[in-house]
Amino acid sequence: MRATPPLRELQAAFVAALYDDALAGPLQSIAGNGLTPAARLRIYRRSCNEIQTAALRTSYPAVLALAGRDWFDQAARRYRGRYPSRSGNLQAFGACFANYLETIPASRTLPYLADVARLEWLRQETILSADSQAISFDEFVACLDGAKGPLHAGLSACVHLLRSRHRVLTIWRFALDPRGDLALDGDGEAVMIWREGGEVVMTAVDAGTYAYVSALEAGGTLDEAGAGAAALDGGFDPARCMSDLIGHHLITRTSPCRETEGGPWS
Repeated sequence: MRATPPLRELQAAFVAALYDDALAGPLQSIAGNGLTPAARLRIYRRSCNEIQTAALRTSYPAVLALAGRDWFDQAARRYRGRYPSRSGNLQAFGACFANYLETIPASRTLPYLADVARLEWLRQETILSADSQAISFDEFVACLDGAKGPLHAGLSACVHLLRSRHRVLTIWRFALDPRGDLALDGDGEAVMIWREGGEVVMTAVDAGTYAYVSALEAGGTLDEAGAGAAALDGGFDPARCMSDLIGHHLITRTSPCRETEGGPWS
């Protein structure tokens, strides 16, 4: 009489078989209920593949449109074999998809595909990001007036940035609404993404704006962010950029530099 493997071992073998067709799986422990255990496992395997592939299609509609359904579904099957989901919640399942796309032949024939995927994943992160309480322009001015030294400005959690050597936002828009001609020549694009009024907003930004917002996101002071942006664009206006950020409700707080106050800032 064969001893039954521990439950954890059975579960691990079953999950492994869901992601690898070459594995037989723990057939001796699967109740067929009118089917052979192998047939029952194939049903679970197909169902798991379709559910997870559908989740990727939902997260990456532009990649799907650019690459085509057949190619996308094949890539999704290979992706799920390399990055199997460890949770029943599939919101994070596609987090590595852009990096995966760079490792396959499509990265040579469609070199922009991975960055389009990165843009789409940032859209999802923007949708799911926590709400933040923004400050008003008057509150910001009052903080400036009362400051005794350099200030930090906090960004809303919904703000994300992407810089690509490809015209990634232009390509994304064309993929979902393919009207006219798509010109892929020229410089790449820097994109700022945020949530406003319950909708995701994406816009291409200039080098100065990208540097300024990136510096704030990294914890730099207002002075550091302005200096870095001005080094790239002598005509950059930090006051105008900050006014725009506040106008879109993307600044959540200001706080003194800890070197100035001698303590942590929050």
